[in-house]
Amino acid sequence: MTIAGSRPPATSDLQPDPLPSQKVEQDAAQTVNPQATPLVGPAPVRQYAVPVRRYWGQSLWAIAYKETLQIIRDRRTLGLMLVLPVIQLMLFGFAVGTTVAHITTVVVDQSRDPESRDLIAALVNTTYFDITTYLETPLEARQAIDAGRSKVAIIIAPNFAADLRGGRGAQAQVLIDGSDPNIAQTALFAAQSVGQARSARTPGRAPTTLDLRPTVLYNPSLEATRNFVPGLIGLILQLVTVILTSSTIVRERERGTFEQLIVTPVSRWELLLGKLAPYLVVSFWNTGVILVLGYLIFGVEVAGSITLLMLLSGVFLTGSLGLGLLISAVSSTSAQAMQASLFTALPAFILSGFIFPTDSMPLLMRVLGYLLPLTYFLRIIRGIAMKGIGFMQLLDAIVPLTVLSVGIFLLSLTRFRKTLE
Repeated sequence: MTIAGSRPPATSDLQPDPLPSQKVEQDAAQTVNPQATPLVGPAPVRQYAVPVRRYWGQSLWAIAYKETLQIIRDRRTLGLMLVLPVIQLMLFGFAVGTTVAHITTVVVDQSRDPESRDLIAALVNTTYFDITTYLETPLEARQAIDAGRSKVAIIIAPNFAADLRGGRGAQAQVLIDGSDPNIAQTALFAAQSVGQARSARTPGRAPTTLDLRPTVLYNPSLEATRNFVPGLIGLILQLVTVILTSSTIVRERERGTFEQLIVTPVSRWELLLGKLAPYLVVSFWNTGVILVLGYLIFGVEVAGSITLLMLLSGVFLTGSLGLGLLISAVSSTSAQAMQASLFTALPAFILSGFIFPTDSMPLLMRVLGYLLPLTYFLRIIRGIAMKGIGFMQLLDAIVPLTVLSVGIFLLSLTRFRKTLE
């Protein structure tokens, strides 16, 4: 029976499948005589190795070209590479110097006669003393030195001219701020030299006719450690906080965990303050350790209020941590953040007055130093530790420190975005 519309089966279709034994015999026959089975498809083409001619250094120049393109595309790193040597030249060329000159000086002239004016002119002609203002009483002169507005105060007694003319030994006092040993030594030497010269030229009198008495305040022995250790607190806090916090946001991006922070309901304030809190605790701990070790090892004790010192340290740390977060927010990689941190550390080390006196710097360098929070914090910490002064005497440094620190932190907040861009 044949179904209509279907093709009748062919003879080849009705052949049964070969038995397993027959398959083995067929495979053996093909193995013995491979020509019995015709090849299917085109024959394989034989490939020959053609040597590639390479010029000497071709790979070297290719890698160098690739690296050059990467540097050019990374504009921030390229900018640091090109600008940093110029900044270093300007800073080391103009700001770095051990020669002390133009020391800020106030004068209390209670005699107000030609002899007293002649003595003041002799001190100014040494180029070591720059008269900034004339005060009425010695108390005002001492307050000016306490507040850091002046390094030297010249106090001339009311009967200076009469004693000088009568040969009774005219007296004048020179108060010197000993918190900076370099400045104090220079001022002391210059005052003694002028006193000896004026006494020697007094006609008909013994060399002791003019008694110019220099007095070193706060650090009579002119020990460098009493000035260096308090300054180290500010410098260490600046370096540690900026370097550590500058990689916080960048590290989140590189690890791929920043996306998790974006999708959370955490606000920018909470995120930044949460990242600041651990570093703030560590910074306060470092401050206490340096104070304790400075007292135990170097014998440097805090003459003023430690509570005031820690409170103002918190204000300074706000600016330092904000600067680190600002660097982290604008940097793309950890290498960029580290380079920017070192770039900010160099001006702070040179222009803040940590080692080199700011009075001897050019006007431009002094203006740049006034833009650094560390400049004012060094005045505060040295004033509290060495002079033992309080809040009102430090007000001239507290106000600009607060403005700069809060401004830097707010700037870091505005630059930070919870986005991947």
